[in-house]
Amino acid sequence: MTCTGVTCMGTESHEPRGRLARYLRTQYADGHAIKRLAREIDCTPKTAENILSGSWPSSRHWAAIARRFGNDVLNAVFAPEIDETVARLEQEVRDLETQLERKRAMARQVEGAVSRPARRAAPVLDRTARLNLEHMETETRR
Repeated sequence: MTCTGVTCMGTESHEPRGRLARYLRTQYADGHAIKRLAREIDCTPKTAENILSGSWPSSRHWAAIARRFGNDVLNAVFAPEIDETVARLEQEVRDLETQLERKRAMARQVEGAVSRPARRAAPVLDRTARLNLEHMETETRR
């Protein structure tokens, strides 16, 4: 395995390439893994050896592996990441629902405060209204 400027985790990693290599090694545990894989996915023995050692296959070889092993290889390689992602997203949904409920409760409080009749101060009468009021009082006294 060649590493330039990055940390390589090898075939025992929890990365998809490591899970793919482990899966394929279990499929060919009875021997001749390199030759059998090379023949089944139509690649050179060196390419098959690299894949079994933890290198990610080219798109053509990955498609051949997926056709050969179907959902089993997809689950072995990607299910752990999908499960983690689903769990993280479900937690985010729960957090957002909690936040939303808090916001709705605050909105209900505000609506309750607005819908109550407010105490109003006596209206300020403009000059014309005062004159009319004074005139009406004078007329009623007569």
